[in-house]
Amino acid sequence: MLSGVASQAAARHDRARPLVFVNGDSLAVGTEPYLPGDLHGFNLRQSASISRHAPQGVELLRHLGKFPRVVVISLGTNDDPHAVGTFRSAVRSTIHLAGRRRCVVWANIVRPPVGGASYAGYNHVLAQQNRRHRNMRVVKWTRIVRDHSLSLSADGVHPTADGYKIRARAIAREVKSCAGRRAGH
Repeated sequence: MLSGVASQAAARHDRARPLVFVNGDSLAVGTEPYLPGDLHGFNLRQSASISRHAPQGVELLRHLGKFPRVVVISLGTNDDPHAVGTFRSAVRSTIHLAGRRRCVVWANIVRPPVGGASYAGYNHVLAQQNRRHRNMRVVKWTRIVRDHSLSLSADGVHPTADGYKIRARAIAREVKSCAGRRAGH
């Protein structure tokens, strides 16, 4: 048990570390055990729920108390790929909620087509917003899966444990890049 002085010092140290909030679906559940080690020195909070949709993630952000320095998003994989406008709205809302001085890190999507529609439209939205907003970073999960020849499960979405470790490292790299300087500058 910490003494009063020690617990106050620990609380000050914790507040001094940049706050990172992960908001995601089953892919965030998969990276959850690996991110703390990759983001040592950050105050990490995670909210991951299997099958969470992008609009649900925006609602969760709207109800956060203290808004984090960096928001990591792992959403869109469960959304209807025909609904590109809804996804675009969720991405824009997230960037707006974060504001210019905070970072948004969003992993793009690897998933087989659903109902004949691919997720290329979603990935195009992320790339477009990444170009428009200096405080946005896209984890290029599509490239990582291809370049590392990662094995995905039969659903074509979820990687192996090693794949989740690689995904967590890629997310951590973007978080560090983002948190290393003021996003709006």
